[in-house]
Amino acid sequence: MRVLLIGLGLVGVNICRILASSSRVSELICCDKSLSKINSIKSSLLKLNLYNDFLSNIEFKELNASRIHEIEKLAKRADIVINAALPIFNIKIMKACLNVGVNYLDLASNDYAKAEQLSLHEDFIREGLTAIINSGFSPGLTNLMAKWCSEVLTEIEVLKIRLIEDQIPYWRIWSWSPYLTIEHFASPPIVYENGRFKIEEPLGGVEEYVFPTPIGKKRTYLIYGDEIATIPNYIKVRKLDLKSGGSEIEFIKGLYNLGLFKNNEIKIGKKRIAPLRMLYELSKKFNGYNPMDYIHHLDDMVIAVSLEAIGVKGGEKSMVRIHALPPSLSELLSKNVMSTPTAFSAAAVSSMLIESFHEIVKNKGVYPLEALEISLVEKILSNLSSHYNIKVVYEPIKIIKDVSR
Repeated sequence: MRVLLIGLGLVGVNICRILASSSRVSELICCDKSLSKINSIKSSLLKLNLYNDFLSNIEFKELNASRIHEIEKLAKRADIVINAALPIFNIKIMKACLNVGVNYLDLASNDYAKAEQLSLHEDFIREGLTAIINSGFSPGLTNLMAKWCSEVLTEIEVLKIRLIEDQIPYWRIWSWSPYLTIEHFASPPIVYENGRFKIEEPLGGVEEYVFPTPIGKKRTYLIYGDEIATIPNYIKVRKLDLKSGGSEIEFIKGLYNLGLFKNNEIKIGKKRIAPLRMLYELSKKFNGYNPMDYIHHLDDMVIAVSLEAIGVKGGEKSMVRIHALPPSLSELLSKNVMSTPTAFSAAAVSSMLIESFHEIVKNKGVYPLEALEISLVEKILSNLSSHYNIKVVYEPIKIIKDVSR
């Protein structure tokens, strides 16, 4: 398979490293607008003895993802384009794929509360092409786990998605670009309930949730997630929400409580400014930020995702839970993988989809991961455990007794 990878950020560089040693990838073209970033990745591959071993299969190119003709020129040489650039380029890159007849995969949506990529579903069907969207960690792995829950229970009433990212001993570094982090937490969460989407207060709905060992009980809050916008289209559910916790969110919660996420202007001396705008302006000094430059401040970083579904199985009210525990930061570093756990996991999911694309491509159109066949979902989850040490834990079904009887 010939692959064009656009975007060599935190996730893209991990995808590059993984696919560089994939037997299914015959040619890999890695692109970014930053020449310095390209040279840095070349250097890291040399240190891992990957670039020399696969030199004939890897090519690096400068590319401006806002220029559709540049994308088309390189996409003609590929069987699939992986969009690991910012989601604002989703539609432009998808249209380039349609123009030259190439399949597509991306990591997240751009539009609030909807997957704009689905608007091109009929176009991809008409061209006989396949696009798999929102294929990272969250969304991505969360969608695969939601699909599994929907197959275990006959009906789902409530589906809870719970995430955790903890820095040890406490929050010290931004896990992603500060600008994108602020933008994410400034987006009001959406909850799906009784056939309708509701907008909730950011970082509200506090809940103590028990994650698997070694993480345990953690405080979680409502946050925005792309998966909430797509899952109800493919899985029948009465209520669906996403909450997350951990050291970075507790820090963000503190900023939120201070009023720094408000858009209303306040008077400072003789000037008026919105606190949120001030945060955005301050974050611009972190352009080009890479958390791996600051990991020496941490002892470790751990993440996990848990899904809990309550519904009906065999005529009885039941509950099922599934968990994913990716390698910690210290485990990754011990294997010379210079990545945060979240970026590594997102790359592992998208890379595993590339490995399985010969099965996915049978279905033409645009699809999120919860639309995949359960047999393929189970295979991907199994391979994430065996290939990337992302431990997937399946809890047995529990019957919920009705105490009112």
